[in-house]
Amino acid sequence: MAVIEGTLLLYLLACFASVGQFLFGYDQGVLAGILVNNHWLETFDHPSETIQGFVVSIFLLGAWVTSYIAPWFMDNWGRRWTIEIGSLVFIVGGILQTVSVTLVQILFGRLIAGFGIGFLSTVVPVYMAELSRAHNRGRVTVAGMSINMFGYACSGFIDYGFTYVDGEWSWRGPLLLQCVFAIILAVGCFILPESPRYLVKKGNVDRATVVLARLYGKDESDEGVQKERQDIVNAVNYEAALGQASWKEMFTTMRRRSIISIMVQALAQLSGINIVTYYAPKMYERVLGAGRMPILMAGFTALAYFVGALVAIFLVDRAGRRKLFMTGSCAMVVWLILMGVFNKYDMGLTSSILVIVFTMIYVFTFGCSWACVGWLYPAEIFPLRARAKGMSLAVSSNWLCNFAVGLWTPELLVKIQWATYIFYMAFCAISFVLVYIFFVETKGKSLEEIDEAFGDVNHANINEGDKEPSIDIKQTDEKKNPV
Repeated sequence: MAVIEGTLLLYLLACFASVGQFLFGYDQGVLAGILVNNHWLETFDHPSETIQGFVVSIFLLGAWVTSYIAPWFMDNWGRRWTIEIGSLVFIVGGILQTVSVTLVQILFGRLIAGFGIGFLSTVVPVYMAELSRAHNRGRVTVAGMSINMFGYACSGFIDYGFTYVDGEWSWRGPLLLQCVFAIILAVGCFILPESPRYLVKKGNVDRATVVLARLYGKDESDEGVQKERQDIVNAVNYEAALGQASWKEMFTTMRRRSIISIMVQALAQLSGINIVTYYAPKMYERVLGAGRMPILMAGFTALAYFVGALVAIFLVDRAGRRKLFMTGSCAMVVWLILMGVFNKYDMGLTSSILVIVFTMIYVFTFGCSWACVGWLYPAEIFPLRARAKGMSLAVSSNWLCNFAVGLWTPELLVKIQWATYIFYMAFCAISFVLVYIFFVETKGKSLEEIDEAFGDVNHANINEGDKEPSIDIKQTDEKKNPV
């Protein structure tokens, strides 16, 4: 038996694979502190608000492009190698950002890094969901996704620490560190196990059984291991008979799930969270003045975001997905109104304190609800044969809305100021209604059982009787791997 196995192994794998999400969170947040760095502004000749917004958002445009390419790699090369590709591409983009001396160079570096994040953000939630089991899938996936917020929090404090470095390394240093984290992920990928469901799909049932046994912390002959193995084989048999899901099928047979997956990520981004993640130091400059203090307070705001994600780990499999979405939306409506009010009315130090306090409460609430659960939900609602494409739709929706928010927020803050918060508050109210009407609860259901919640058959049990033709994957496996 291995030294590390069972639940501990599962959480370690989820957290390590989520270094990819750490990179996303770090790259999201690191530029927030750099945009108010005088050395960076001088190097790039004090770019306008619009150009700064483009420097932030071009990263998201790159991620949007590769979110459509990632499913092909996931289905043909596997989950593990897709993570490897994403980390290597990100390293190239990070190096280009670090050494850039012109706006064109840093834009190109941000675009390449975005390509890498597009791979990682598509594959990591699917990988974690497929490693987990019904009773802990929410906790495991949310625990992994919380690393995104940890990366964001780290970027805030690292930006602050580098303000004590004089010269251009006050901004090059934080950009270089993201390459170090990506190298750790690229090297560590070689020890990650492949997803059991992907292995079964490719006919490697014996290897899948070994992985399942390690994740259970049991022998390969254990009843629970064998049952899950058979459930996966049955589901893959059925889906193999149907064939690989096409993009056309995603908007016909699986239209409802596709719309929900697009909706969940769009609503998450339009809730206004990126006002904070991209521009917290610029926001705080308006109430605290220029200097180190806005960057430091942005770091503490990011920490509140991370703490909210940790709380979600304990809530997601107790409260369920729908309750967290709806409760979070209601609460964020209140916090955004208060943030707008105290940005509008200047009461001196009191306004400054209240803006910071309600911003922290707002990001904490988002962390408890939409931040991580919004990535879990689309990863679990699709059957195996459509999961990569379904996650791609969700992620591409994220990046398009993220790009738009990152691009237009600086102009909104300048032109309509406090009303920017009311603008995003309206989307939070809309999200409550849409979740209530359209979303299905998936708490406590296996990935195969979730099909029933959407009115489909339970693919895990389809081979009971003679309901559908099946393919003998075990026999195929034995031919490939003779004992």
